Amino acid sequence: MPTRKEFSTRPPYISYRTFSNFLNELHARGLPSRIDRSVMAHKSGTIQSQLLLTLNYLGLLRGSGQPTQQLKQLIESQDQQRQEVLRGILKTAYEFVFSSDIGLQTATSDQVEELFQKTGASGETVRRCIAFFLAAAKDSGIPISGYIKPHKGKRSTVRKSRTESPQDGVLTGSVEELGLTGNLRKVILKSGGSVKLELSVDMFDLDDEDREFVFSLVDQVKEYQRDEPE
Repeated sequence: MPTRKEFSTRPPYISYRTFSNFLNELHARGLPSRIDRSVMAHKSGTIQSQLLLTLNYLGLLRGSGQPTQQLKQLIESQDQQRQEVLRGILKTAYEFVFSSDIGLQTATSDQVEELFQKTGASGETVRRCIAFFLAAAKDSGIPISGYIKPHKGKRSTVRKSRTESPQDGVLTGSVEELGLTGNLRKVILKSGGSVKLELSVDMFDLDDEDREFVFSLVDQVKEYQRDEPE
C-alpha cells in the first residue's frame, strides 16, 4: 500500500511537453536559487500554477521553492543518466502506482484509470493525469503495458453555434460555453495601433497542449487589457 503519497494528493495533469520544455528552459538559462512565478513570467497564470504544482508533486522543490538536488541532476544529465534520474523521481512521486498490484507491464487502461481516480481526480482531469504519467514513464524508459492507452476523452454533445465571417468566409465556433465572450477580440496597443485575436477553432477537439496555448493567449489578452487606459 502507498506510504509516501496519499491518495488525496492529485498527480500532475499539465501537458508533459510543457513540463519538459520548462526543464529545457532551466537547462539553457541556468537553475535559479528559487523557482517562483517570476521565473516563468512569460507563461500564463494557469501554466505557472500547474508547473509549480507539478514540481512540488515530483519532489523537485522544497520549502518556498528552492530546487532540490534531484531537479539539478534532472536538468544537467543527459541520455541514459537522465532516464535513470527521472525514473527514480517517478517511482518516488508515484509510489501509489508502483506499490499497487496492477503491474504496469500487464495492466489495462481501466485498471490505471481506477487507480488514479483514487487520488480524487475525475473526468478529463484523471485522463490528463494519466497522460502525463505515461509520457513521463516513456521518457524515463519505464516499460508500460501495451494495453494502457492514453484516453482521448469523450466528444461533447453540446451544440455550438457557428457564424460565417463576411470578410473571408471562415467558420468560427462559438466559445460562449467556455466563458469567453465572442470569437473576435480587439486589443488597443498602448503605443498606438491595435491587434485582433480571432478564435477559429473547435474548443472541444483541442488536445492538452493546444488547449493550454489557446487559453494562455486569452489570459495574456485579458491581463493586457486590464492595464489599458480608460
